[in-house]
Amino acid sequence: MSQMTTTIQTPPRTVTTQNYPRMAYCSAITTSTPEHYEHLKKLGITTVSVCLHVSGFDYHKFATIHTDLARRAEMTTHAFMITDLHEHIDDVIAFTKRLVKLYYTSKSKITLLINSDRFCKNREERIIEMIDLLSRYHDRSCIDLAFFKRDLDDGLYDLSKLPKMINLTIINCGAKTSGVPEAGTWVYTDEVEGDVQYLAYDYYGYYTDDSGYQLSLVDFDYVAQPGDTWYSIARRHGMPVVDLLALNRAIAEDRIFAGQVVRIA
Repeated sequence: MSQMTTTIQTPPRTVTTQNYPRMAYCSAITTSTPEHYEHLKKLGITTVSVCLHVSGFDYHKFATIHTDLARRAEMTTHAFMITDLHEHIDDVIAFTKRLVKLYYTSKSKITLLINSDRFCKNREERIIEMIDLLSRYHDRSCIDLAFFKRDLDDGLYDLSKLPKMINLTIINCGAKTSGVPEAGTWVYTDEVEGDVQYLAYDYYGYYTDDSGYQLSLVDFDYVAQPGDTWYSIARRHGMPVVDLLALNRAIAEDRIFAGQVVRIA
């Protein structure tokens, strides 16, 4: 009498590969034509942040030009300012006036791009004063801080002395990662097909309002995207970092590279 064998088939592991949403930062050096904005849309970019104020400039005409171009292109439009922190209160006043004049709402995401020097004292205190003043007129959850990674490396700012923001933007063009695990937005390039244009990955949809990322009941693995960290992957999938590390038999110091398959279940 022959024995019968039963083969138990293991269901194939399902891999999630969805890319992060992207956005553009537009300033005086960005090409100011309708064609440029239409080209961004063809690249799948439908959200922009427009520079409304730069320290030392009383009038920034490109704020009006780029705001108009972005809205005509029917893009989601947010705003940012560049401050050297020397006259930080004056910067907030000028920025706020322009927000009102150009009809940005209290729910528009606004970014304080910090670009000071070593001669400016009490930098963290000045940043906190700016946030507190802006939050009198603007939804605090819609205020973001942006730093150049090189300035953080040089110890120009101590993030531990600043309030924990809803989002943190890191400018680290040309690098393989943002370089800061907690970054919610990473500006990764300053050039697009020959044009000066800053583009960013918006990891959690803070600017892009991208809530379309859905993890199905059968997703077991995730393919890492450019700039991913254990922190960003864990936050994106709603799980503690320690659990993600345990699943992958990894430690926090282990690097992640684009294309790497990471277990998430």
